[in-house]
Amino acid sequence: MNKLLQLAAYAVIATTFALSAKGQTTNSFPPFDIPTSIQNLYLAIENSPIAQATNWAVAPYVTYSPSTANKVGGGVLAVYNVPQLTGNLGAIGAALGADWLGGWSIVSGNLTIQTDVHPLETVSWLAFLPPTVRNVTMTPIVLAGIGQPMSGGGGAATIWDVGDQIKFGHFLGGRFGVGATWGEWSNAGKQSGHRFHGFLDYQWGF
Repeated sequence: MNKLLQLAAYAVIATTFALSAKGQTTNSFPPFDIPTSIQNLYLAIENSPIAQATNWAVAPYVTYSPSTANKVGGGVLAVYNVPQLTGNLGAIGAALGADWLGGWSIVSGNLTIQTDVHPLETVSWLAFLPPTVRNVTMTPIVLAGIGQPMSGGGGAATIWDVGDQIKFGHFLGGRFGVGATWGEWSNAGKQSGHRFHGFLDYQWGF
């Protein structure tokens, strides 16, 4: 499990480095400087308990934001230490990731995962659908946190997101999911505004 978490973290770092270092030239040795954004992301990962998480999910996503300067972006979010759900109140886990929408930001906060529901089962006019479709499992989710620029000045943005996930398949003891959320970034300068996200995730342990 720790190896998979490390691979996911390295993937975020590698992607961020590739975009941050594009066009950079330097005569230092080694033949590149480590961008401040990479250092900040590494410190965020190192200072979080993600490597010791007992359950986690990794979710790459795409972003569409009609009201911001850059309308299309994306990122990856890791959610970890989510206890098993035992009731309707949901369970809260920590979230850490990297987001790009004209600039890189570190995302951190809490994500609430509600109890799985089967909303199509009670819709009478969908009775013609096969049971595998009507019994589809959906999981409501709510994210609240901050977005901190990886490099340069600027304060932390406040973030909220709400949406739903559909689970499917099994792999190495975990499950895949796909879903969508809608939310808003505030106090983020040109990146402020409402955002729509579509994501694919793999979760293990919950």
